[in-house]
Formats: sequence, C-alpha cells, structure tokens
Amino acid sequence: MAATMNVLKRTLSIAIARGQDANGNALTKSYTYSRVKPDAEPAKIMAVGKALGSLFDNEITDLVVVERASLIEE
Repeated sequence: MAATMNVLKRTLSIAIARGQDANGNALTKSYTYSRVKPDAEPAKIMAVGKALGSLFDNEITDLVVVERASLIEE
C-alpha cells in the first residue's frame, strides 16, 4: 500500500536570542510567519528566514518550518 503526502499549509518560525534569565538559561523570542507557499524550495525558505532574522538586533537561534499535510492512499 502506497501513500502520497500533499502539503496544504506551511509556516516559518524564527527564534531570536533575547539574552539569559536569572539562572543563566537562554531566552528566545519566536516570530511566526504563515502563508509560506506549500511548494517553496527549502533553500528559498532558509534565505527568507535569514533575511527576516537579520532585521532583528540579536542573532537567529533557530529556523523551523511546520507543515500541515493530507495523506492520500494510492
């Protein structure tokens, strides 16, 4: 039995460093961007994430893409 995955929706989350708390643990702030094209190439998503992240004063700690997809049995 084969299955096909059809990406319906993608979001891009960019985590930005915000310093440390009183215990020395890293603090981050995440910004989420929706409406990422389902067929966008990973390299282009990465380039956009880095470009958006460069607008902040602190460094990017993580770029995450979340996909919502449907599975179709063939």
